[in-house]
Amino acid sequence: MKHSQGIAVIIPTCKPQEYLKQCLKSIDVQTLSKDKFCVYIALNGDKIPYENEILSLLKSHSFKSEYVYIEEPGVSNARNQLIDFSKEKFVTFVDDDDLISANYLNDLLKVSTDKSVGIAKVYSFKESIDAATNHWIGASYEKLCLSEASKFKARKYYSPICAKLIHRDIIGDIRFDINVKNGEDSLFMATISKSIEKLCKPHEEACYYIYERPESASRKEIPLNNRIKNYIYLIIEYLKLLFLPRYDRWFILTRIVATLKKMILGLN
Repeated sequence: MKHSQGIAVIIPTCKPQEYLKQCLKSIDVQTLSKDKFCVYIALNGDKIPYENEILSLLKSHSFKSEYVYIEEPGVSNARNQLIDFSKEKFVTFVDDDDLISANYLNDLLKVSTDKSVGIAKVYSFKESIDAATNHWIGASYEKLCLSEASKFKARKYYSPICAKLIHRDIIGDIRFDINVKNGEDSLFMATISKSIEKLCKPHEEACYYIYERPESASRKEIPLNNRIKNYIYLIIEYLKLLFLPRYDRWFILTRIVATLKKMILGLN
Protein backbone atom coordinates (compact mmCIF):
# COMPACT_ATOMS: atom_id res chain seq x y z
CA MET A 1 0.00 0.00 0.00
CA LYS A 2 1.39 3.39 -1.02
CA HIS A 3 1.12 5.99 1.73
CA SER A 4 0.66 9.72 1.23
CA GLN A 5 3.03 12.41 2.45
CA GLY A 6 2.25 14.00 5.80
CA ILE A 7 1.40 13.03 9.35
CA ALA A 8 -1.32 10.88 10.88
CA VAL A 9 -2.19 12.16 14.36
CA ILE A 10 -3.62 9.13 16.16
CA ILE A 11 -5.92 9.69 19.14
CA PRO A 12 -7.77 6.83 20.86
CA THR A 13 -10.49 7.95 23.28
CA CYS A 14 -12.93 6.35 25.71
CA LYS A 15 -15.66 8.34 27.48
CA PRO A 16 -13.90 11.66 26.70
CA GLN A 17 -14.52 14.74 28.81
CA GLU A 18 -13.67 18.43 28.44
CA TYR A 19 -9.95 17.63 28.10
CA LEU A 20 -10.47 16.26 24.56
CA LYS A 21 -11.64 19.70 23.50
CA GLN A 22 -8.39 21.22 24.77
CA CYS A 23 -6.34 18.49 23.09
CA LEU A 24 -7.94 19.18 19.70
CA LYS A 25 -7.53 22.92 20.20
CA SER A 26 -3.77 22.44 20.62
CA ILE A 27 -3.75 20.54 17.33
CA ASP A 28 -5.82 23.15 15.52
CA VAL A 29 -3.19 25.86 16.17
CA GLN A 30 -0.29 23.88 14.71
CA THR A 31 2.11 25.91 12.59
CA LEU A 32 2.35 23.02 10.11
CA SER A 33 0.08 23.54 7.11
CA LYS A 34 -3.20 21.71 7.64
CA ASP A 35 -2.91 19.93 4.32
CA LYS A 36 0.10 18.07 5.72
CA PHE A 37 -1.61 16.23 8.57
CA CYS A 38 -4.84 14.45 9.41
CA VAL A 39 -6.29 13.69 12.84
CA TYR A 40 -7.62 10.16 13.34
CA ILE A 41 -9.87 9.62 16.36
CA ALA A 42 -11.13 6.23 17.49
CA LEU A 43 -13.89 6.16 20.08
CA ASN A 44 -13.76 2.80 21.82
CA GLY A 45 -16.29 1.47 24.31
CA ASP A 46 -19.52 3.34 25.03
CA LYS A 47 -20.87 5.11 21.95
CA ILE A 48 -23.61 7.30 23.43
CA PRO A 49 -23.39 10.25 24.03
CA TYR A 50 -19.74 10.53 23.11
CA GLU A 51 -19.92 9.98 19.37
CA ASN A 52 -22.09 13.02 18.67
CA GLU A 53 -19.92 15.14 20.95
CA ILE A 54 -16.74 14.10 19.12
CA LEU A 55 -18.24 14.66 15.67
CA SER A 56 -19.42 18.10 16.75
CA LEU A 57 -15.94 18.92 18.07
CA LEU A 58 -14.27 17.82 14.84
CA LYS A 59 -16.59 19.99 12.76
CA SER A 60 -15.59 23.03 14.82
CA HIS A 61 -11.93 22.70 13.81
CA SER A 62 -10.26 23.36 10.48
CA PHE A 63 -7.86 20.40 10.33
CA LYS A 64 -8.60 17.27 8.30
CA SER A 65 -10.00 14.45 10.40
CA GLU A 66 -11.32 10.90 10.27
CA TYR A 67 -13.54 9.30 12.92
CA VAL A 68 -13.82 5.59 13.72
CA TYR A 69 -16.02 3.83 16.26
CA ILE A 70 -14.72 0.60 17.84
CA GLU A 71 -17.14 -1.28 20.05
CA GLU A 72 -14.45 -3.17 21.96
CA PRO A 73 -12.75 -0.95 24.57
CA GLY A 74 -8.96 -0.84 24.75
CA VAL A 75 -6.36 1.75 23.82
CA SER A 76 -3.98 -0.73 22.15
CA ASN A 77 -6.66 -2.17 19.90
CA ALA A 78 -7.80 1.36 18.98
CA ARG A 79 -4.27 2.45 18.13
CA ASN A 80 -3.72 -0.67 16.02
CA GLN A 81 -6.86 -0.07 14.01
CA LEU A 82 -5.96 3.57 13.44
CA ILE A 83 -2.44 2.63 12.27
CA ASP A 84 -4.06 0.39 9.65
CA PHE A 85 -6.77 2.92 8.78
CA SER A 86 -4.51 5.98 8.42
CA LYS A 87 -2.68 6.75 5.17
CA GLU A 88 0.19 9.13 5.96
CA LYS A 89 3.91 8.24 5.99
CA PHE A 90 4.50 9.58 9.49
CA VAL A 91 2.57 8.69 12.63
CA THR A 92 2.36 10.45 15.99
CA PHE A 93 0.35 9.24 18.98
CA VAL A 94 -1.43 11.75 21.22
CA ASP A 95 -3.45 10.80 24.30
CA ASP A 96 -6.86 12.46 24.38
CA ASP A 97 -6.11 14.37 27.59
CA ASP A 98 -2.66 15.65 26.61
CA LEU A 99 -1.57 18.79 24.74
CA ILE A 100 1.13 19.62 22.19
CA SER A 101 2.96 22.87 21.49
CA ALA A 102 2.04 24.82 18.36
CA ASN A 103 5.34 23.92 16.64
CA TYR A 104 5.12 20.22 17.57
CA LEU A 105 4.25 18.68 14.20
CA ASN A 106 6.22 21.14 12.09
CA ASP A 107 9.49 20.84 13.99
CA LEU A 108 9.38 17.08 14.55
CA LEU A 109 8.77 16.61 10.83
CA LYS A 110 12.01 18.48 10.08
CA VAL A 111 14.14 15.89 11.91
CA SER A 112 12.20 12.66 11.31
CA THR A 113 13.07 10.17 8.57
CA ASP A 114 12.55 6.50 7.79
CA LYS A 115 15.46 5.78 10.16
CA SER A 116 15.27 8.64 12.68
CA VAL A 117 12.52 9.46 15.18
CA GLY A 118 11.94 13.09 16.12
CA ILE A 119 11.32 13.62 19.84
CA ALA A 120 9.78 16.42 21.90
CA LYS A 121 10.48 17.49 25.46
CA VAL A 122 7.89 16.16 27.89
CA TYR A 123 6.24 18.23 30.60
CA SER A 124 3.51 17.50 33.16
CA PHE A 125 0.60 19.72 34.13
CA LYS A 126 -2.41 19.51 36.43
CA GLU A 127 -4.52 22.55 35.64
CA SER A 128 -2.70 24.62 33.03
CA ILE A 129 0.45 24.29 30.94
CA ASP A 130 1.38 27.72 32.26
CA ALA A 131 2.31 25.87 35.44
CA ALA A 132 3.83 22.85 33.71
CA THR A 133 6.72 21.01 35.36
CA ASN A 134 9.38 18.68 34.01
CA HIS A 135 8.19 15.13 33.53
CA TRP A 136 10.60 12.32 34.44
CA ILE A 137 10.96 11.51 30.75
CA GLY A 138 11.49 15.12 29.78
CA ALA A 139 14.11 15.48 32.49
CA SER A 140 16.43 13.29 30.41
CA TYR A 141 15.91 15.40 27.27
CA GLU A 142 18.78 17.81 27.95
CA LYS A 143 21.22 14.91 28.40
CA LEU A 144 20.62 13.64 24.88
CA CYS A 145 22.56 14.77 21.82
CA LEU A 146 20.70 16.48 19.00
CA SER A 147 21.11 13.18 17.21
CA GLU A 148 21.23 10.37 19.79
CA ALA A 149 22.16 6.91 18.48
CA SER A 150 22.62 5.24 21.87
CA LYS A 151 19.46 3.41 22.88
CA PHE A 152 20.95 2.90 26.33
CA LYS A 153 21.36 6.65 26.91
CA ALA A 154 17.93 7.36 25.42
CA ARG A 155 16.18 4.45 27.16
CA LYS A 156 13.71 6.71 29.02
CA TYR A 157 12.47 8.03 25.69
CA TYR A 158 11.82 4.47 24.58
CA SER A 159 9.32 3.98 27.41
CA PRO A 160 6.31 6.05 26.23
CA ILE A 161 4.79 6.19 22.77
CA CYS A 162 4.06 9.91 23.11
CA ALA A 163 6.32 12.85 22.17
CA LYS A 164 7.57 11.23 18.95
CA LEU A 165 7.09 11.33 15.21
CA ILE A 166 7.61 7.87 13.71
CA HIS A 167 7.92 6.93 10.05
CA ARG A 168 5.57 4.15 9.01
CA ASP A 169 8.49 2.09 7.66
CA ILE A 170 9.88 1.92 11.21
CA ILE A 171 6.58 0.56 12.50
CA GLY A 172 6.14 -1.86 9.61
CA ASP A 173 3.76 -4.67 10.57
CA ILE A 174 4.44 -4.32 14.31
CA ARG A 175 1.39 -3.46 16.42
CA PHE A 176 0.59 -2.88 20.09
CA ASP A 177 0.17 -6.08 22.08
CA ILE A 178 -3.47 -6.16 23.20
CA ASN A 179 -2.59 -8.73 25.88
CA VAL A 180 -0.62 -6.11 27.83
CA LYS A 181 -2.65 -3.89 30.16
CA ASN A 182 0.25 -1.83 31.50
CA GLY A 183 3.59 -1.30 29.78
CA GLU A 184 2.29 -1.73 26.24
CA ASP A 185 4.03 1.47 25.09
CA SER A 186 7.46 0.29 26.24
CA LEU A 187 7.01 -3.12 24.61
CA PHE A 188 5.92 -1.51 21.34
CA MET A 189 8.88 0.88 21.35
CA ALA A 190 11.30 -1.92 22.18
CA THR A 191 9.90 -4.03 19.36
CA ILE A 192 10.27 -1.30 16.71
CA SER A 193 13.67 -0.21 18.09
CA LYS A 194 15.48 -2.50 15.64
CA SER A 195 14.52 -0.10 12.83
CA ILE A 196 15.46 3.11 14.66
CA GLU A 197 18.98 4.40 14.07
CA LYS A 198 18.67 7.48 16.27
CA LEU A 199 16.38 9.85 18.13
CA CYS A 200 16.59 13.46 16.94
CA LYS A 201 15.76 16.69 18.76
CA PRO A 202 14.55 19.64 16.67
CA HIS A 203 16.56 22.87 16.92
CA GLU A 204 13.54 24.63 18.39
CA GLU A 205 12.13 22.77 21.39
CA ALA A 206 8.85 21.03 20.60
CA CYS A 207 6.78 20.18 23.68
CA TYR A 208 4.39 17.43 24.70
CA TYR A 209 2.30 18.11 27.83
CA ILE A 210 1.01 15.18 29.89
CA TYR A 211 -2.14 15.90 31.88
CA GLU A 212 -1.78 14.37 35.35
CA ARG A 213 -5.43 13.40 35.56
CA PRO A 214 -6.09 11.25 38.67
CA GLU A 215 -8.83 9.18 37.02
CA SER A 216 -6.92 8.45 33.81
CA ALA A 217 -6.62 4.82 32.71
CA SER A 218 -2.85 4.76 33.27
CA ARG A 219 -3.31 5.74 36.92
CA LYS A 220 -6.05 3.26 37.82
CA GLU A 221 -5.12 0.65 40.40
CA ILE A 222 -4.68 -2.85 38.92
CA PRO A 223 -5.21 -5.94 41.16
CA LEU A 224 -1.94 -7.47 42.35
CA ASN A 225 -2.45 -10.83 40.59
CA ASN A 226 -3.15 -9.10 37.30
CA ARG A 227 -0.09 -6.90 37.71
CA ILE A 228 2.17 -9.88 38.34
CA LYS A 229 0.79 -11.75 35.31
CA ASN A 230 1.28 -8.64 33.22
CA TYR A 231 4.91 -8.20 34.33
CA ILE A 232 5.72 -11.87 33.70
CA TYR A 233 4.19 -11.64 30.24
CA LEU A 234 6.28 -8.53 29.47
CA ILE A 235 9.50 -10.17 30.66
CA ILE A 236 8.85 -13.19 28.42
CA GLU A 237 8.24 -10.92 25.42
CA TYR A 238 11.44 -8.95 26.12
CA LEU A 239 13.40 -12.19 26.45
CA LYS A 240 12.19 -13.17 22.98
CA LEU A 241 13.57 -9.90 21.59
CA LEU A 242 16.86 -10.41 23.40
CA PHE A 243 17.78 -13.30 21.14
CA LEU A 244 16.50 -11.90 17.86
CA PRO A 245 18.87 -10.29 15.31
CA ARG A 246 19.15 -6.48 14.94
CA TYR A 247 18.15 -5.73 18.54
CA ASP A 248 20.46 -3.88 20.93
CA ARG A 249 20.86 -6.47 23.68
CA TRP A 250 22.00 -4.01 26.34
CA PHE A 251 18.94 -1.90 25.66
CA ILE A 252 16.57 -4.88 25.81
CA LEU A 253 18.20 -5.93 29.08
CA THR A 254 17.34 -2.51 30.54
CA ARG A 255 13.67 -3.21 29.68
CA ILE A 256 13.83 -6.54 31.49
CA VAL A 257 15.53 -5.04 34.55
CA ALA A 258 13.03 -2.14 34.68
CA THR A 259 10.10 -4.56 34.49
CA LEU A 260 11.55 -6.78 37.20
CA LYS A 261 12.07 -3.73 39.41
CA LYS A 262 8.45 -2.63 38.95
CA MET A 263 7.23 -6.13 39.74
CA ILE A 264 9.30 -6.37 42.95
CA LEU A 265 8.30 -2.89 44.11
CA GLY A 266 4.69 -3.73 43.36
CA LEU A 267 4.82 -6.66 45.78
CA ASN A 268 5.69 -4.38 48.70
